[in-house]
Amino acid sequence: MTITGAILETYVIWGALGVIGIGIALCAIRAFKGPSLFDRVLAFDAIALNIVGATLLLSVLFGTGAFMDFVLIVALLGFLGTISLAAYLEGSLVD
Repeated sequence: MTITGAILETYVIWGALGVIGIGIALCAIRAFKGPSLFDRVLAFDAIALNIVGATLLLSVLFGTGAFMDFVLIVALLGFLGTISLAAYLEGSLVD
């Protein structure tokens, strides 16, 4: 890769991180302000997915695969948390 390509890639990654940061901020607003508990659960799931995306972008930026364990754990916990909270709020876990 040329020097110009590497610089462009760095700027694109930093721009994508900025967009993800805006997405996290908007999801945080929805999580605190949401009209229902389902909206809040969905906002927390979206925050977890945005954190996964930001971590993957940082992994590409730094050129390392050291963050992959963190990505897998956060994605798994976010998914399981969303499923369990949605089932609890629906009432299917409580008899």
